[in-house]
Amino acid sequence: MMELNYNLDIKQEQQLVMTPKLQQAIELLQLSSLELKDYIDDEMMENPLLELEDDYNSSGTDYTNYTTDQEEINYENFVAKKMTLDEYLRQQLKLVVTDSCEEEIGEQIIGNLDQSGFFNDADRLATELEVAISEIERILEKIKRFDPVGIATSGMEEALVVQLEELESNRNRQEIELAKEIVSEHLKEVSKNQIRKIAKSLKIKPIRAQQLIDLIKTLDPVPANKFEKVVTDNSYIEPDIIVKKVNDRYVTILNDFSFPTLRISKYYKRLLAKNKSKDGLQGYMEEKLESALWLVKSIEQRRRTVYNIVQELIDVQHEFLEKGLRYLKPLTMKEVADRIEMHQSTVSRATSNKYIQTPYGLFPMKFLFSGSIDTKNGQVSAVSVKQQLQEVVANEDPSKPLSDQKISQQLAERGIDISRRTVAKYRKELKIPSSRMRKRYN
Repeated sequence: MMELNYNLDIKQEQQLVMTPKLQQAIELLQLSSLELKDYIDDEMMENPLLELEDDYNSSGTDYTNYTTDQEEINYENFVAKKMTLDEYLRQQLKLVVTDSCEEEIGEQIIGNLDQSGFFNDADRLATELEVAISEIERILEKIKRFDPVGIATSGMEEALVVQLEELESNRNRQEIELAKEIVSEHLKEVSKNQIRKIAKSLKIKPIRAQQLIDLIKTLDPVPANKFEKVVTDNSYIEPDIIVKKVNDRYVTILNDFSFPTLRISKYYKRLLAKNKSKDGLQGYMEEKLESALWLVKSIEQRRRTVYNIVQELIDVQHEFLEKGLRYLKPLTMKEVADRIEMHQSTVSRATSNKYIQTPYGLFPMKFLFSGSIDTKNGQVSAVSVKQQLQEVVANEDPSKPLSDQKISQQLAERGIDISRRTVAKYRKELKIPSSRMRKRYN
């Protein structure tokens, strides 16, 4: 017969309880500057006690007399709107059409371009608009010469041909015809850098074929992409942190947009102090005050955490700040976490989605953490190895590009002893083509 026993055991153990406030603090730590702005905007909408320090009015405005009935300026009216490709083409269309029928045909062509900017619906459009296919093709030929040149063509090949034809007035006609023949017959060989094969087919010297291919590579096979590049030329990543040298030492500057300062509204603090009753308003205000104080504290903690990490990075990576990428030292997040007495996960979250401006460029913060590679001269960072690999390739003879084995040998002469396979791996990560693809005929 089985005997059942019941025992009561007491044991002590530690557990991390993720409270909503702790979750909020962790979430704030890893937000990008734009995400943080959205988060703060939402919180300020929900909590009237919160305000940004930049919004502070030192003249002591009386908020009780403030009214929203005043006429407000819509500043969005003064912001330049980003033009779409569709709008840009329609503007050009108005300059070349002679009547409403041509304009409608042109607008239909523009409205039926695919994502790459190509058009292949002439027959369908002619049927829908009940016009001759020749009318569609006549307007289409005009649009193909719009900016970006090659828009509304049937595909990459025709886009390149149209762009070459536009160059004909400034270049030798025979040169353009040979380039068009390469586009029409040898694009596959161009992608494989088979210069000799193309030269033999065209009965020209390899150096001449190389020049023609260089010309073709200045063109854009996807016209819509060219427009996007022009439109986004003014866009840039704003650094969250700037490391700048001042009087022989490096200082950390935190961007106010990325690290805003929140505070409790003085108006509502006075209101809370005046209202000592235990009514619903008092309870509501006290609840919002507690929530606001926690958010202010969390934002400030985020600022201090990132600042401490950057200060440690400056200390460890001083040689990189002085001399460049080649001198970036191996560094793990655990090493930084141990130095500033934080958990590794905290360092990881704090460096996520943030960019740091250094004397040698703008980098994601995580870029400054690099794995180590054992060499004859001790450990070096993977970033440093990649930088030197790029230098070796940049200094090679283009007519006799180095194989991965020879790159490995040249790196060994610099004290970096890595295998051919590692060279190939890093070369691919750096998007450096193979030696066969790098070969040029100059």
